[in-house]
Amino acid sequence: MLTAQAEQAREVGFTLWWWRERGSGELVGYTGLNRDEVEGTPAVEIGWSITPSRWGEGFATEAATASLAWGFERCGLDEVVAFALPDNARSRRVMEKLGMSYEREFERAGLLHVLYRIRSG
Repeated sequence: MLTAQAEQAREVGFTLWWWRERGSGELVGYTGLNRDEVEGTPAVEIGWSITPSRWGEGFATEAATASLAWGFERCGLDEVVAFALPDNARSRRVMEKLGMSYEREFERAGLLHVLYRIRSG
């Protein structure tokens, strides 16, 4: 994963970044942008995975906000998508806090997912 993400960063300027808490240096998870696809159409996805013991502290929203800014301002992206399982209320709430709009449900890897999108500007 690290090798693939390093190559993606060299090619397009974004990747999934590992995040540490400033005060303690503790690794709290990763957040960032990743090349992906939705139903066969290329897309840039924003994603996050936070250590469960740190859920609810705002790390996902803070890091994802910085990642979106990077993608729109530094990489010139026009839009970014996010998706999750329909019952993943925490991730859906982060998507909403980011200003992303619910678009629809779709199947991914044999499971139903919800799709959210945000456009630059």
